[in-house]
Amino acid sequence: MIELIDYKNEYFDFLLESNNINKPQVGFLKDERLNLLIKLAGYCKVAKFKGELAGFLLCLPENNDPNLFYDSPNYQWVSERYSNFIYIDRISVLPKFQNEKIGSALYTDLIYFSALNGYNDILCEVNIQPPNPGSIRFHKRFDFEECGSQLTEAGKLESYDYTVEVQFLRRSIK
Repeated sequence: MIELIDYKNEYFDFLLESNNINKPQVGFLKDERLNLLIKLAGYCKVAKFKGELAGFLLCLPENNDPNLFYDSPNYQWVSERYSNFIYIDRISVLPKFQNEKIGSALYTDLIYFSALNGYNDILCEVNIQPPNPGSIRFHKRFDFEECGSQLTEAGKLESYDYTVEVQFLRRSIK
């Protein structure tokens, strides 16, 4: 059984560990960076599978707060091109719980949440270098479509020490 729970501070260590286990598909995080993401989050849910912490999904809305700045080039790419969106910054499922439909449960909940809250689009990026074909297939099942790409050179981000190319994906809500 899958249970989705709104983020609480008691889950911080789990988010950090789950995130960093899934490198390189999910960019490495330090405590300070995760704290910033949680402050910016418009959606953050933790998934339990049969009572065990199994994964999480953290999404950011369009940032209208000048006091909080997120320097992610991928988030900035989305922000320059779209408005009234929610951006999937990271999803992570612990390896032992993969293929248990946890990602599907989180995405189904996010789509419902986005419609209820009047967002126009859900946006995200998927690595194409290093390749992540499983994630691309997963997103296509949820009607995400390619809307651009971007290359980030090694050393430009703290979370990556290698060059990353991403494909941006968009799912219209309206």
